Parts: sequence; structure tokens; C-alpha cells
Amino acid sequence: MFERDDHFIGGRWVSARGGEALEVVSPATEQVVGRVPVAITEEIDAAVSAARVAFDDGPWPRMSLAERGDHLRRFADAIEARREQVLQLQIDEMGMVYKFAVENINGIRPSLERYLADAKKVDFREVRDGAIGKVLVLREPIGVVAGVTPWNSPIAVEVSKIFPSLLMGCPIIVKPAPESPLSAYLLGEAAIEAGLPEGVLSIVNGGVPAGAYLVGHPGIDHVTFTGSTGGGHAIAKACAGQFRAVTLELGGKSAAIILPGTDMTDYIPSLVGGSLRNSGQICVSTNRVIVHEDDQDRIVEQLVDHISSLKLGDPHDPETDFGPLAAKRQLDNVERFVASGKAEGAKVVLGGGRPADRPTGWYFEPTVFVDVDNRMEIAQEEIFGPVLSVITYSDKAEAVAIANDSKYGLGGAVFATDPEEAIEVASQIVTGTVQVNGGPPAGGGGPFAGRKHSGLGAERAVEGLETFLELKSVTLPAGYEPATV
Repeated sequence: MFERDDHFIGGRWVSARGGEALEVVSPATEQVVGRVPVAITEEIDAAVSAARVAFDDGPWPRMSLAERGDHLRRFADAIEARREQVLQLQIDEMGMVYKFAVENINGIRPSLERYLADAKKVDFREVRDGAIGKVLVLREPIGVVAGVTPWNSPIAVEVSKIFPSLLMGCPIIVKPAPESPLSAYLLGEAAIEAGLPEGVLSIVNGGVPAGAYLVGHPGIDHVTFTGSTGGGHAIAKACAGQFRAVTLELGGKSAAIILPGTDMTDYIPSLVGGSLRNSGQICVSTNRVIVHEDDQDRIVEQLVDHISSLKLGDPHDPETDFGPLAAKRQLDNVERFVASGKAEGAKVVLGGGRPADRPTGWYFEPTVFVDVDNRMEIAQEEIFGPVLSVITYSDKAEAVAIANDSKYGLGGAVFATDPEEAIEVASQIVTGTVQVNGGPPAGGGGPFAGRKHSGLGAERAVEGLETFLELKSVTLPAGYEPATV
């Protein structure tokens, strides 16, 4: 049982003043595994105040990029030093399988190094030709950041907010999801061990009221949110009312197009991973698989054979591939969508229900539908569960049209014998990122940005870093040549 009675505010552990607590329930056992306090408004005020002092008067925004990078490397090392705790707490709080938890923590240091490399490409002090003389274009830290994160991949998403914000000189207050707040305490411990300066990082717990108060706080300059499209709408409205910068990474209903005649033997593991990893609880999952009508039987057989070879079970077991869904409401939601698919005429060829050997826990079998029309609810709405829909097409234009027939535009994939043909198709999909023949998801080192209802702004790469900066033009008299560094 993980129990805490404090918050990480301004770089220190501060005893909680409110009486409300979050009880965290294991999705695998349905037992309470943790209890942490909910932040009251005064505690959120204190976190924002500490961040404001750190930004307005502290050393952090005034350090060199290299100095901030050294701090963050020590921070990443301190997270790694808590590796086993990070793994186990994420498994306990949201049912993440051990394999996926390992993938996430193994990606922390490489993601930081990528941010550090990309930061060197940011032109913080750029000289341009102006109307008369030179113009000095400055890119400066935007200010205090609020980072609101989801439950489906706690540590990985939290550091994806913390690293770029701090690297660009902006203190950040993180509010984890109420379903998975436990592992974030390890980030507070790591920050202290790494010697992060006072005020640059705070972590406060709570649900929608705490998040709304933080996002609407007058001391916040920028909001970065990963979560549902509904939550994104609410945050966008709150930020619009204050003309506050906001970055939103929201829901998806991504499509994987398999071009005619493609031999999928080597790509099936990538296709299944992109569709069903983390039991389908990933916003960028390609859970619409669009196949040529002549290839459907072959590809469905490969999908079913591969998925059937994977293991559903205890998320703590290193051999488990599919664990439980993160919350009872998620299980109920998946069951409703599967019932809807059947009612609309789609056919289940694998799974379709709760596993008989798992009476306890919020488990659902990996499920494959065929005979799916893209107008069906299961093809249009984000399920956030282990449900894959196979949709057929007759020609390439129809495949692209099906992929684009969605209110979302976050991820996608194309598989083809000729990678250049795949790239040509990828260019026609209205989405933020596309994998070709099993390439890495979510930008793979490039910017990660959603289109349509999938988000606003970019994360990662140079473009993501620049969301934490503001522009300033300094116009200079004719004949004056400013220094560029």
C-alpha cells in the first residue's frame, strides 16, 4: 500500500492541508493500492507562486542551455535510480504490463538526449534583414507552465512535459491524472536528489476541479495538456478566455492502410503493437486496419494468429502482453462499443468479451472485428481499449478516403512493398504523424502534432520546444550589426 500525506510544492515536500484523498485501485486486483491527498486551492496557489518566483527572479531561466541540460541529466539519472519502484507503481496504479512499463522507462534518457540535441537547433537570437536595418529576433521562455497529464502512461507523459518546459527555461506545475498519481511522487524524489532549483517543479494531485483551477490560474502563462478531446475542449475554452498559450494532444482514431499485395509477414508484430499496445489505451493507436478486399482473408488470418499467440494476464508478469483496462469505466465503455459493433452488423473473429479465467480485474480480450463499415460507431469513436476493426477498400483512393473519414487526425500507418508508394499515400492522410512499414510511432524524433479534433500545436522536436518560447523583435538602426550569440 502506497500512502502519502504531502505534495511536492516548489521543490519541497509540504504536508497536505486538505482532508480529501484519492484512493487508487489496482485494475488487476480491484483492491486499493494507494492513497494520496487532493490539493486544495491554497496549495495550488503556493505551487504557482513558487514557480513565478523561480521564473521572475530565480536563476533557472537565466542559466545557459548547457547548465539546464546538466540538471536534467541528473534528474533523469535519479529517475533511473528508482527504476523498479517506477515500474511497480505504474503497474499497480493503472495496470500497465511490465513489458510496456520497461519500454517507457527505457525511453526516458533517450528522449531527454533528443530534446537536448533539438534544443541546439533552436535559434534563440536570430539576426534578420529588416525594412531599414537589422532586426534581432529573440526567442524567450514563455513563463510558468501547467502540465496536465493522463492516466494511460504516467511517467512517460509527465517527463514529456517536464523535460522540454524546463529545458526552455520555464518552471512547470504538473497535475497527474487522479487514476494514476502514485508514480509521480518518485519524480519529486528524483528532483530533490538531482538538485533542481527551488520552484522549478511542483506536482499537485486532484481531479477535474484541481485541474481547472490550475489551468485558469492567473499566474500560468502556458498550458500543455494530454488527454481526452472533451478535456481538451474545456481547457481550450479556459485558455481562450485569458488569451493563454495552449498545446493540446488529444484523442485519435488512427488508420493503418495496407496497400494491395503487401507481404505483412514481417510487419504483423508492428501492426498489432501499433493497434493494441497497452491494451489499446494509447491515443495514437492505429485501431482501424484498412486492407484491400482481395487481401482481407490473408491479413485477418495473420492478425488473429499473432494476437492469439500473445498472453493476457497478470501485468506484473514480464511475459504478459495484455493486462487489464485502467478503470472500471473503461471496461464498461469497451463492452458497450463491442455490443454496438455487433448490433450494427460487424463480426467478431477474435475475442469480444471478458476472459473466463479472469473473474477479478478489469480485463477484456483483445478483439478483432471484420465486416466493419467506416460509418459504424466502432470505426468513428475512440474506444481506448483492445479493439481492432478491419475495413476493406477496392482502390487506393478509397483507402485514403476511409482513413480521412474521421473527426480525428493524430496518427496513422502505411504498409507497402514500395516505401515510396507508402510515402505518397502517407502524404494524402490528414493526420499529424504516419509510420511507414513499421517506423517508430508518435513522430519518431520529428514533431508530434494532431490535426482536426486531435489537438492543437506540436510536441517534441524543435517545433515542440518552441511552444515554450515567445518571440520578440528588436529593430536596430541602419548600419548596426548585432552579435548573434
